[in-house]
Amino acid sequence: MISPERLRVYRFFASLTDEQLKDIALISEEKSFPTGSVIFKENSKADNLMLLLEGGVELFYSNGGAGSVANSTVCSVVPGAIFGVSSLIKPYHYTSSARATKPVRVVDINGARLREMSENNQALGHVLMNNVAAAVLARLH
Repeated sequence: MISPERLRVYRFFASLTDEQLKDIALISEEKSFPTGSVIFKENSKADNLMLLLEGGVELFYSNGGAGSVANSTVCSVVPGAIFGVSSLIKPYHYTSSARATKPVRVVDINGARLREMSENNQALGHVLMNNVAAAVLARLH
Protein backbone atom coordinates (compact mmCIF):
# COMPACT_ATOMS: atom_id res chain seq x y z
CA MET A 1 0.00 0.00 0.00
CA ILE A 2 1.08 3.56 -0.62
CA SER A 3 -0.25 6.69 1.02
CA PRO A 4 -3.35 8.38 -0.45
CA GLU A 5 -1.56 11.73 -0.13
CA ARG A 6 1.10 10.48 -2.51
CA LEU A 7 -1.53 9.87 -5.20
CA ARG A 8 -3.34 13.19 -4.67
CA VAL A 9 -0.46 15.29 -6.05
CA TYR A 10 -0.82 13.74 -9.51
CA ARG A 11 -3.31 15.18 -11.97
CA PHE A 12 -4.92 11.81 -12.74
CA PHE A 13 -5.97 11.39 -9.10
CA ALA A 14 -6.54 15.03 -8.08
CA SER A 15 -10.33 15.00 -8.57
CA LEU A 16 -10.94 11.90 -6.44
CA THR A 17 -12.37 12.09 -2.93
CA ASP A 18 -10.34 11.22 0.16
CA GLU A 19 -12.22 7.92 0.48
CA GLN A 20 -11.64 7.01 -3.19
CA LEU A 21 -7.92 7.80 -2.87
CA LYS A 22 -7.69 5.69 0.26
CA ASP A 23 -9.36 2.75 -1.49
CA ILE A 24 -7.02 3.01 -4.49
CA ALA A 25 -3.97 3.35 -2.26
CA LEU A 26 -4.92 0.04 -0.60
CA ILE A 27 -4.63 -1.80 -3.93
CA SER A 28 -1.41 -0.04 -4.98
CA GLU A 29 2.26 -0.67 -4.42
CA GLU A 30 5.49 0.96 -5.49
CA LYS A 31 7.72 -1.01 -7.85
CA SER A 32 11.06 -0.40 -9.55
CA PHE A 33 12.40 -1.59 -12.90
CA PRO A 34 15.96 -1.29 -14.24
CA THR A 35 16.76 0.24 -17.62
CA GLY A 36 15.77 -2.07 -20.47
CA SER A 37 13.15 -4.01 -18.49
CA VAL A 38 9.98 -4.90 -20.35
CA ILE A 39 7.28 -3.88 -17.89
CA PHE A 40 4.49 -5.53 -19.87
CA LYS A 41 4.05 -7.05 -23.32
CA GLU A 42 1.48 -6.23 -25.95
CA ASN A 43 -1.45 -8.67 -26.18
CA SER A 44 -0.81 -9.97 -22.65
CA LYS A 45 -3.49 -9.74 -19.98
CA ALA A 46 -3.68 -6.15 -18.72
CA ASP A 47 -3.45 -6.50 -14.96
CA ASN A 48 -2.04 -3.15 -13.90
CA LEU A 49 -2.57 0.56 -14.27
CA MET A 50 0.69 2.36 -13.56
CA LEU A 51 1.67 5.86 -12.59
CA LEU A 52 5.24 6.75 -13.53
CA LEU A 53 6.96 8.36 -10.53
CA GLU A 54 10.43 8.69 -12.00
CA GLY A 55 12.46 7.48 -14.95
CA GLY A 56 11.31 6.96 -18.50
CA VAL A 57 9.09 4.45 -20.27
CA GLU A 58 8.50 3.92 -23.96
CA LEU A 59 5.38 2.27 -25.29
CA PHE A 60 6.09 0.26 -28.42
CA TYR A 61 4.66 -2.34 -30.77
CA SER A 62 6.69 -5.50 -30.93
CA ASN A 63 4.63 -7.24 -33.60
CA GLY A 64 1.91 -4.90 -34.79
CA GLY A 65 0.91 -7.01 -37.80
CA ALA A 66 1.64 -7.11 -41.51
CA GLY A 67 3.94 -4.35 -42.72
CA SER A 68 4.83 -3.13 -39.23
CA VAL A 69 8.35 -2.37 -38.10
CA ALA A 70 9.54 -4.47 -35.18
CA ASN A 71 9.76 -2.47 -31.96
CA SER A 72 8.28 0.73 -33.37
CA THR A 73 7.84 3.30 -30.61
CA VAL A 74 4.33 4.61 -30.00
CA CYS A 75 5.25 7.28 -27.45
CA SER A 76 7.28 8.07 -24.36
CA VAL A 77 5.75 8.23 -20.91
CA VAL A 78 7.01 10.95 -18.59
CA PRO A 79 6.90 11.12 -14.80
CA GLY A 80 3.42 11.98 -13.53
CA ALA A 81 1.68 10.17 -16.40
CA ILE A 82 -0.25 6.92 -16.29
CA PHE A 83 0.19 3.95 -18.58
CA GLY A 84 -1.37 0.52 -18.81
CA VAL A 85 -4.84 2.03 -19.36
CA SER A 86 -5.86 -1.20 -21.12
CA SER A 87 -6.30 -2.62 -17.61
CA LEU A 88 -9.51 -0.54 -17.42
CA ILE A 89 -10.81 -1.10 -20.97
CA LYS A 90 -12.23 -4.35 -22.35
CA PRO A 91 -10.94 -6.83 -23.41
CA TYR A 92 -8.25 -6.05 -20.79
CA HIS A 93 -5.19 -6.85 -22.93
CA TYR A 94 -2.28 -4.46 -23.38
CA THR A 95 -2.32 -2.89 -26.84
CA SER A 96 1.43 -2.13 -26.74
CA SER A 97 4.50 -3.17 -24.81
CA ALA A 98 6.24 -0.97 -22.23
CA ARG A 99 9.98 -0.76 -21.63
CA ALA A 100 12.02 1.20 -19.09
CA THR A 101 14.35 3.62 -20.91
CA LYS A 102 15.91 4.68 -17.58
CA PRO A 103 15.64 3.21 -14.08
CA VAL A 104 11.93 3.44 -13.26
CA ARG A 105 9.76 3.76 -10.17
CA VAL A 106 6.00 3.34 -10.57
CA VAL A 107 2.85 3.11 -8.53
CA ASP A 108 1.38 -0.21 -9.65
CA ILE A 109 -2.41 -0.35 -9.21
CA ASN A 110 -4.22 -3.69 -9.38
CA GLY A 111 -6.39 -3.34 -12.50
CA ALA A 112 -8.91 -6.07 -11.67
CA ARG A 113 -9.55 -4.62 -8.21
CA LEU A 114 -9.79 -1.10 -9.65
CA ARG A 115 -12.37 -2.28 -12.22
CA GLU A 116 -14.35 -3.97 -9.44
CA MET A 117 -14.28 -0.79 -7.36
CA SER A 118 -15.45 1.21 -10.39
CA GLU A 119 -18.33 -1.17 -11.05
CA ASN A 120 -19.44 -0.94 -7.42
CA ASN A 121 -19.05 2.84 -7.27
CA GLN A 122 -20.32 4.51 -10.44
CA ALA A 123 -19.07 7.93 -9.38
CA LEU A 124 -15.54 6.55 -9.09
CA GLY A 125 -15.87 4.74 -12.41
CA HIS A 126 -17.08 7.91 -14.10
CA VAL A 127 -14.17 10.00 -12.81
CA LEU A 128 -11.60 7.31 -13.66
CA MET A 129 -12.85 6.84 -17.22
CA ASN A 130 -12.92 10.62 -17.80
CA ASN A 131 -9.36 10.81 -16.50
CA VAL A 132 -8.28 7.87 -18.68
CA ALA A 133 -9.83 9.53 -21.74
CA ALA A 134 -8.07 12.81 -20.95
CA ALA A 135 -4.72 11.02 -20.48
CA VAL A 136 -5.09 9.15 -23.77
CA LEU A 137 -6.05 12.32 -25.63
CA ALA A 138 -3.07 14.17 -24.17
CA ARG A 139 -0.80 11.33 -25.26
CA LEU A 140 -2.21 11.50 -28.80
CA HIS A 141 -1.29 15.17 -29.02
